[in-house]
Amino acid sequence: MDIKSIKELAQKYTMDELNKFADEFENTGVAPLKTQDDPGEQMSDYLMASEMRHYLDQGMPLNEAVREFSKRVRGVLS
Repeated sequence: MDIKSIKELAQKYTMDELNKFADEFENTGVAPLKTQDDPGEQMSDYLMASEMRHYLDQGMPLNEAVREFSKRVRGVLS
């Protein structure tokens, strides 16, 4: 997980665009926007950016969206 790449994707692209990137990558194996060398990490970046974008679309400031998203990830991992 590269939080810098995820933040950039979430700020620059809509949730629909990010989901289309993930779908295209899944179907073709070609990353529309490459952020990682590892395919699993690449897919994770798209999906995580989409989730973070959801927070941004609700009006949450970027730093708060990152904090909330990170809290969810830690909750899953613990």
